Amino acid sequence: MMIFDTNPSDENNIVIVPPQPDFAFQTQDEFSYSNLYCYDDTTVSNNNTTSNNSTTANNANNANGNTGNTGNTTPRSASVTTNSTSTLSSKESSTAAIADTTRNPRNGAFTFQVHAEYDLLLHIQKDLDKHRSRAKSSSVELSRMIMKSVDEYCLQKQWMYHIGSEKGVAIGRFLRAGIESFRRKQVEEGVGGEVKKFICVELGTYCGYSALVLATTLRQFIQEQEQNHDQPPFEFQIYTTEVSSKLLNVAQSVFRLAKMEHNITPILVKSDDDAAKIDEATKKNRQKSRSELSQTLLNQHGVTHIDFLLLDHAKHLYLDDLRDLEDAGLLRGGSRVSADNVVFNRLDAYRDHVHTLELEGVVESRLEEMNLEYSNNLKDGMEMTVYLKDPPIR
Repeated sequence: MMIFDTNPSDENNIVIVPPQPDFAFQTQDEFSYSNLYCYDDTTVSNNNTTSNNSTTANNANNANGNTGNTGNTTPRSASVTTNSTSTLSSKESSTAAIADTTRNPRNGAFTFQVHAEYDLLLHIQKDLDKHRSRAKSSSVELSRMIMKSVDEYCLQKQWMYHIGSEKGVAIGRFLRAGIESFRRKQVEEGVGGEVKKFICVELGTYCGYSALVLATTLRQFIQEQEQNHDQPPFEFQIYTTEVSSKLLNVAQSVFRLAKMEHNITPILVKSDDDAAKIDEATKKNRQKSRSELSQTLLNQHGVTHIDFLLLDHAKHLYLDDLRDLEDAGLLRGGSRVSADNVVFNRLDAYRDHVHTLELEGVVESRLEEMNLEYSNNLKDGMEMTVYLKDPPIR
């Protein structure tokens, strides 16, 4: 275990890097990372969650400059379900968005280095150490420094599947609209007794980048509100789930560096492999009750509603987890859901479900198209959904 202490008098500057995993763990983690970008839809079973290796390899070559026959490397467009949702182009992203990469093509899209997360954490620490005024920096400023450091690492050294700046801008904009809507309702209803917190849930922590996008947007809103003393108090909490304890340790170090740890609650959840070990009788009983995701949020963390949900975990779980949260009553009128990678991974079943809700007048939804994170020519998109009323329990 490595411990970094840039200022012994300030315990907040201590960053603990967890020990590197053994060889067996390395192989397992590396394999599972690539599975996050499989083409399989929600019909994927526990025994069939691997990616299409040949397709992934072709896309990786395309992203890294080895174009070859590009006609066979472009993923199926979301236009197969263009009647599902309206489309909004996101080409007006910020100037800080994806630029030409300078990394070695061997470290490009869909290459996975086992210790990249630890190397990234050291890279972040070194970048922060260059800012002598870091101790006096706000959490928002620190978070932006960290996200910039991550972007530079992924563009210049090793591709990783963080949200990235382009998608971060889109998520921040969508979240901000939700915050303002929540605030208007809060002001209209008045504040009596306990202040209702704005609750964000993220599925898929990874190294904490996307959680920092959420936290930075929320903290920035609070800073703006503090200038108006007539406004009622605004509080928030972010709950982020991850199946890997190793990654959760890395993310917690990132949250501490950003001074965001008090507003972000990391949750370790069971993976598909764990679920596959459950006997058939237990599976049948579980089907009759809420899934472990909603149970964990409700029973262990007291989450009774979700104002903003970000889906960026195992792609074949998007629809099941969304339905679970709907049936548990955690997603309600006013809730917002941002689902990443719906174009690249062809999550048609997920988008069809959203379209059905749209036809029923339950939601409004749109697709924001953009590139896959840290790539120049792989098309992707995010489904942005607003619940107009409580979804039906099916």
